[in-house]
Amino acid sequence: MTGDFSGKWEGSTKGIKGALRPIEPLKIQVDRAIKFIEAQLSKVNEYIEHYIRREKELSEKIVQAYERHDDARAKMIANELVEIRKHKDLLINSKLFLDKAALRLRTLYELGNFTSIINIAKRTVREIRANIAPLFPGINPELMQIERMLDEMMLDVSRSASENLNFDVEGMEAEKILEEAAIVAKSKMMIPDLSRNGGNNSADKSR
Repeated sequence: MTGDFSGKWEGSTKGIKGALRPIEPLKIQVDRAIKFIEAQLSKVNEYIEHYIRREKELSEKIVQAYERHDDARAKMIANELVEIRKHKDLLINSKLFLDKAALRLRTLYELGNFTSIINIAKRTVREIRANIAPLFPGINPELMQIERMLDEMMLDVSRSASENLNFDVEGMEAEKILEEAAIVAKSKMMIPDLSRNGGNNSADKSR
């Protein structure tokens, strides 16, 4: 992580370019993305809970249908249960990948704050060294050592963060799952339709 990153993180773009075309600090962009993902996670959790309840209801109705020897109805409900479970499993997978994305963004957010603080400390030490080194030469080596320590600290943290922020093949799989989840969200089997009739569906109406 460089000083340039720290500037982008805090939004301290200077000069004519920064004045003519202000760029929103990366810190704010990442924070907004985290909050957006968390909001979607909340919705996904609600959908999952709904499908878990619906799965239990349908399982009980299948048992009841068999007790009445109504095989046709039991088969119809079983087919609906299969679809419900597919939707639930898709949402659970989507939740896992959203959780992972949020975790990595939080890692980036914490790293960004850390990087900014370290860069400020380095800049302060460098300025102090430039001001007092001519008057107190004995202090210069110690201040240079502090700068080297801060550099090493930054490298260690950056290497560790690179491992956590490595969006590999899983990222492509996550995109596919999220695209499928978006399709599910727009389908008629999602909560908006179910909530209008209090959770009843075609299988209930056929009784």
